[in-house]
Amino acid sequence: MAASTSSSSPVSSAPAAAPGKTSLMGGCLSCRLLSGMGLLGAGGYVYWTARRPMRRGYAPGPGTIFQMVVGISIACWGIIILVDPAGKNHPTDSK
Repeated sequence: MAASTSSSSPVSSAPAAAPGKTSLMGGCLSCRLLSGMGLLGAGGYVYWTARRPMRRGYAPGPGTIFQMVVGISIACWGIIILVDPAGKNHPTDSK
């Protein structure tokens, strides 16, 4: 027997939002602040940990330089989360 659709189904019939239209943090300011500051702190820690041997006079190797780049990248990710969450500045569909 074929399943019939009725209005009393437990599943909501509201249309789902398009995946590209929702913001990353859902508009939650405290979520943006917490994750952005956490990423800034983590990036700073990774960067300054890589800088420590250089302050002692050791020449930086490829691993140290890579670690510094990763630290800067994590910190930049935190700044992006704080300033402009995903979906905020995307152009709207004009009809």
